[in-house]
Amino acid sequence: MPQHPDLKGRLDRSLSIWVSLAVIAAVIFSVSSVQADRARPLDLEMALKTAASLNSSLKQVMSRYKSAKAKVDAAMSAFFPKLNLDLSLSRSNNPVYAFGSKLNQASFTAQDFQLDVLNNPGYRTNWQTRFVLTQPIFNQGKEYIGYKISEVGRDIAALNETAARQSVFFMVEDAYFQALLAIRALKVLNDTLKTAKAHERLAQERYKAGLVLKSDLLDAIVHRTETERQRLRAQSNLYIAIAALNRAMGTPQDTLWDIRPVSDTGIMERRGVKYWIETAMHHRPELLIEEKKLEMAKYRRKGAEFTFLPSVNLQGIYQRDTNNLSEFGGDSWTFMATVSFNIFNGLGDKADLASSLAEKQAAEQGVINTRGKIELEVRQAYYDLHTALKQLEVTRSAVAQAKESVKILKNRYKNGMALMVELLSADTVLEDQELEQARARFNARITLSRLKLSSGVLGQDIQDQTWPRVRSSQ
Repeated sequence: MPQHPDLKGRLDRSLSIWVSLAVIAAVIFSVSSVQADRARPLDLEMALKTAASLNSSLKQVMSRYKSAKAKVDAAMSAFFPKLNLDLSLSRSNNPVYAFGSKLNQASFTAQDFQLDVLNNPGYRTNWQTRFVLTQPIFNQGKEYIGYKISEVGRDIAALNETAARQSVFFMVEDAYFQALLAIRALKVLNDTLKTAKAHERLAQERYKAGLVLKSDLLDAIVHRTETERQRLRAQSNLYIAIAALNRAMGTPQDTLWDIRPVSDTGIMERRGVKYWIETAMHHRPELLIEEKKLEMAKYRRKGAEFTFLPSVNLQGIYQRDTNNLSEFGGDSWTFMATVSFNIFNGLGDKADLASSLAEKQAAEQGVINTRGKIELEVRQAYYDLHTALKQLEVTRSAVAQAKESVKILKNRYKNGMALMVELLSADTVLEDQELEQARARFNARITLSRLKLSSGVLGQDIQDQTWPRVRSSQ
């Protein structure tokens, strides 16, 4: 058979590349075998639950929710009585002070009425102990408004936790599907490598039989080495995808998992866009937060109106005064009711009223704007999903056609009716179509997750009693 002038050089280079890749593959295979023994099974639900308990972002927002919840208890305390203990020590020769101190200490005598004693009483010491009990009744609605605003603040914190949880769940699902894509890509390349080796053996046999040129054998060797290089890269991509999944879940990035597949039946979504828009209007946390902000603005408006009303409080005082601590001295009780009217406050109350009205109007526009934004996001996610599903169907047909083409060209090559380059080209097309199908499946799954995220229902089937619940505004 005639020899190509560069055949020997090409063969030597190909063999060198093949040997290097074989060594690398052996190392990775041995490492992979050891790691596979330590991998734990992981399905999507387990990944989401793991993230719910370990993700640091969720821990952060949960701490903020606990803080907001504590502020509700603090606001509630404004309705309860306040009891204070006041201690004071004073010493003076002021005539009025001395006269009053003796009366309070129950140590006043007839001699204290003498003019010289009244005018020059000498220094007098008074140890005073006061228990002051104050019961708020109505202080321009500050207790009520403060409590209601704290409740709304707690609900907003709970909704922020929901939004953060759904965002983390989307990140986990994206990383999980990326890992599945990497696994599928690795399998496709493993199968392609087996086929490439089989074609190399076929070319070797036909070359030895003198039926083809040596260039056919070299083309088969180069194709196999290129496939081996792609497979090694796919193996590396899988390790990276698993590390990204671990990061999303909050687990150590070197944790190994046996990732379980996800059924395709769940991505065949058949509900209409109106259903998803309506669902988003009831469940999307960002919209519910805006509605809570409007509720808070209404309370602040009401609080600004209450500033024109009086304040009413009850107070009781027990007081004990003594000249020194070794004596009991005198004690007394005082009960009082106080009413304070806001007559004029430098027009500040009127300005606060106008400001609260503007904030309420801004909050109303915020709700309207958020509704429009969310509706657009839902529509985009919905139509993206339907496009992805159609693309998945197209790739399934393309893969079937590519497999049939490889089968036909292999038979033609065996019968000397096709060139090796044609067969290898068909192999490359099949590999590309199978990888494209894997990417289309990933795209369909992640667009469904994005649709659920846009509608505010992502992860609703994952329940945890520690997650906060939002009270109804009705």
